[in-house]
Amino acid sequence: MTATVSSVLCSTYDEAEVDAAVVQAIDHLGGIGSFVSPGMTVLLKPNLLTGADPEKAVTTHPSVLRSVARILTAHGCQVIIGDSPGAGTRYTPSSLKRAYERSGYAPLVTMAGVRLNEDVSHTTVSSPEGRVVKRFLIITPAVEADAIISLSKPKTHLLTTYTGAVKNLFGVVPGHEKSAFHSRFPEADAFSEMLIDLHGAVVPVLHLMDAVVGMEGNGPLSGTPVPVGLILASRNPHALDSVACRIIGIPIDVVPTLRAAEERGLIDGEPVIVGADPASLMIPAFRLPDTARPAGLLMKISRKMLARFQREGRFLLPYPVVVPSACIGCGACVRICPADAASLRERRAEINLSLCIRCYCCHESCEEAAILIRQGLLSRLILGNRQ
Repeated sequence: MTATVSSVLCSTYDEAEVDAAVVQAIDHLGGIGSFVSPGMTVLLKPNLLTGADPEKAVTTHPSVLRSVARILTAHGCQVIIGDSPGAGTRYTPSSLKRAYERSGYAPLVTMAGVRLNEDVSHTTVSSPEGRVVKRFLIITPAVEADAIISLSKPKTHLLTTYTGAVKNLFGVVPGHEKSAFHSRFPEADAFSEMLIDLHGAVVPVLHLMDAVVGMEGNGPLSGTPVPVGLILASRNPHALDSVACRIIGIPIDVVPTLRAAEERGLIDGEPVIVGADPASLMIPAFRLPDTARPAGLLMKISRKMLARFQREGRFLLPYPVVVPSACIGCGACVRICPADAASLRERRAEINLSLCIRCYCCHESCEEAAILIRQGLLSRLILGNRQ
């Protein structure tokens, strides 16, 4: 069956405009009653990569969370807002509280029927059809909720090129268990297969995307905010990502999660878009991260060559470089590195490239932009410095 993606224009985070857009986006798909019933406890799972000012476009904007929570409570549901942040953030009640406050989520608890998750326990959930992972540790609120609504954000990503609905679910994996997956699946293709297996263990009833403002460049933390002007929604996360990538000009064949979804038959033809035509916005193509290049014959050839060298010599791939003058010695890169390649010396980060697996978690975790990505020798020879 062809998937449907709802598209509604929304140019600002003004509360009234967001409320109207979110209601319309959900109504295009059958209304909130087709997803949840009164009396249910619903987990709202935002993109809470780390506590960050909403204007930086790192996290799902609180106005979008507020709108969805308002719809659910009016429908008679109890709402929990929760996520396990990445970026080297410890999964503890105090760290969650700081992340909620910095991301503008703390005031949402003043809404009747809404609370912020502080439970940092987890349990094992099976993924019977999983190809690379059959069992996942999942945060308790995601397991105990009657339904989950995922609230993602379209951003570029150093490892997977793009992060949206599919990648957003990785936040239900607790704390530094994420690092273990980066260690097991350092290559983007295998990591993406794992993400799709995760969707077999945890299945949100609705995927809604805050595409009012996205992020381009070296996302998901250190990129540049870019206005898009949309609220998107779908029951199918792969279809939603496919449409979002088309809107922001990221070719499907450079996004490993979408390639894997197509191979598994999870995208049945072109999704049907209902509502506003995104083409009317004429959004310039997002700038890709430094670890990616535009598609084409040269790219396909170089990708195969780089994949070969990735197996036989990682030093030829893009690699992280510390900027000593910008490093504050916070240790986030050390905490998140799955290969123990990052360390602190005299309160400055160092990266042992002989241990580095090129997962770019250190870059993702650095809020000071003190870790850059430098192109490997082979990549520079083949592609030069073109973006």
